[in-house]
Amino acid sequence: MQLREVIAGLIDCPAEALIFAERVNGQFRSGSAAVELLLSEAELSRPLREVAAERAPGMEYFLEASIVLDMLAEWRAGRPIQLPDFPAFVERVICYAEHDA
Repeated sequence: MQLREVIAGLIDCPAEALIFAERVNGQFRSGSAAVELLLSEAELSRPLREVAAERAPGMEYFLEASIVLDMLAEWRAGRPIQLPDFPAFVERVICYAEHDA
């Protein structure tokens, strides 16, 4: 899956899930390979890069699903979401992951 597809499908996943994504030329991209994973307590006690190496090879921690869902709720407040707006939302999430998380 691509990062934009994972983000689009978060409504159907547990808020405790973590998103892992690949970097392309050092950056996350909407087309980056990505996966959302629900980690066990044992996995959560380990460094995330070790878990990523085992369960999401070539990827690294991106964000928690709950953060993206909160961002979506804020972004959608007061306006209907339309398909052309979704790429802008994905870029906003990527910018947050890269600079603010």
